[in-house]
Parts: sequence; structure tokens; C-alpha cells
Amino acid sequence: MASRKASFTAGADIVPDGRRGIFLMLFGLMLFSALNGVVKAQTELFPVPQIMVFRNAFALLPLAVLIGHTVGWSSLVTRRPALHLLHAVLVSGAIWLIFMGYRALPLADATAINFAAPLVVCALSVPILREPVGALKWGAVLVGFVGVLIMVRPGGDVIREGAVYSFAGTVLSACGLLLARHLSKHDPTTTIVFLFMAISTIGMLPLLPAVWVTPTPLQLAGLVSMGVASGVAQYMTTRALFHAPVSTVATMGYTKMIWALLIGYFAFGDWPAPVVLAGAGLVLLSTWVVYRKESAVARKSAAE
Repeated sequence: MASRKASFTAGADIVPDGRRGIFLMLFGLMLFSALNGVVKAQTELFPVPQIMVFRNAFALLPLAVLIGHTVGWSSLVTRRPALHLLHAVLVSGAIWLIFMGYRALPLADATAINFAAPLVVCALSVPILREPVGALKWGAVLVGFVGVLIMVRPGGDVIREGAVYSFAGTVLSACGLLLARHLSKHDPTTTIVFLFMAISTIGMLPLLPAVWVTPTPLQLAGLVSMGVASGVAQYMTTRALFHAPVSTVATMGYTKMIWALLIGYFAFGDWPAPVVLAGAGLVLLSTWVVYRKESAVARKSAAE
């Protein structure tokens, strides 16, 4: 059990692997992409604070099971409570604003604006985390962003109230990613995610009486399921930050548009136009370039 628990910590018992970080981020983003469509539908029925409480409170369930069977509850004790509080505030604010963007904008427009996050992360990771961002990664980020613009083809009216919400949430989300990367060097992934979810839930609870909308049994099941799935996805994307630099895993965010295309086709029968497929190709190319870069780094580390 000792070795099993060690693998979940941020210590030296497990060697960071950039390729593993990319895979974790990709799977987590796939799950988040499916949840985004659910959230957009829910914002038409429930206020954002209520959705966030269900999302974060029930996300604690799978995390509690994981903690109980691996690192143990003593792992939640941290020497950096102020940083965890700041992280919870940043990410909670980001989620609130992004959800407001989903309510006010078409999902594709809101998602496109959120793709500015890797650019913000790359720009800030050098002065804040002192992580090098080479020309190859910068090129992959820019190519991926061009691919997203080709796919969504935003018009001149994209700067609306909802766009302001989405972009502000994107900036806060990028800052949260940077802080999570820093925390992942000192605390277990489970600690970072659990404390964020718990602090966010407690902070939102006082708002519930003023905005509460009683859900039907089916709607309640949907809200609870969304929360549980969010906990799994949140763990995977946060764990990715232990294995790979934030500028690397942030680039993987572009793949959310790929999942949006697949979900749209299989769930709603929407066939993408050729220009959309061309943009998707650029997104896949940028992701593959970053993956090959991390593969080369992993092989070099293994050889040494």
C-alpha cells in the first residue's frame, strides 16, 4: 500500500512523464467537453451558482473514495493554505464567468474564446513559473489557435457581453493553471483538487437560498451526475500538471473543438463543412507536434 500511496504524491517517488501528462489532459478534456454541452443546457434552467454547487460538491465523492484508498486523509494537510485558497478563488471565478458565457453565447463561440487560454498561459509561464517556452511550443500554440479560428470563423459581432464573460474567465483559468502547476510540485494532486472543490462549495453555499430553483428528480440526477464526472475530469487535468509543464498541457485544450465536432455529429447529426475539417487538422497537428517534443524529452531523460 505504501508504494501505491506514493504514486499519488508530488514527491520524488514517481518521475514526471510529459507523455503521460498529455494523455491525462486529453482524456480529462474529452470528459469536460461532454460536460460543457450539459452545462449549457443547465444554464437555461438553473442559476450559475446552483450549478457550481452541484458540480463541485458532488465532484468531492469520487475524490473522497480515491483519497481514502490511496494517500489517506492526512494528505489534505498543507503548508500552503493561502495558495490553495487563492487557487480556489481563481478557478471558481473562472468557472462562474465561463458558465455565464455559455448562457449568453452559442457554445462554439464561447469555446473559441476560451482557446485564448494557451496563449495567456505561455505568456505568463515564463515570468511567473520561470518555465522555458521554446519556439516549437509557441508555434504549436499559434497554429492550433489559427485552426480554431478557421473552424468557428468568428464574426465581427463576437465582442458581446457573453464574450467579455468568456474571455475574463479564460484569463482567470490560465492564472489558475499556473498556480496549480506550482502547487503540484509540493502537494498531491488529490489535495489540490479536493481543497479547490471543498472551498468553492463552501463559498457558494450562502448564495443558494437567494437563487435556488427546485429541480425535478430527473434534473437532480443530471446535476449530481455532472458533479461526479467533473470530479474525475478535474483530477485528470490537474494530475497532468505534475507530469508536464503548463505551457505543454495547455496546448492540449485545442482538442476540445475536436470532441465538439464528434459530439455534434453523433448526437445531433451535424456534419462539419470542409473548412471546419481543415481547421481541425491544424489542431491535431499542433497537438502532435507538442507530443513528439515531449516524447523526445522523455527518451533523452530515460537514456541519461
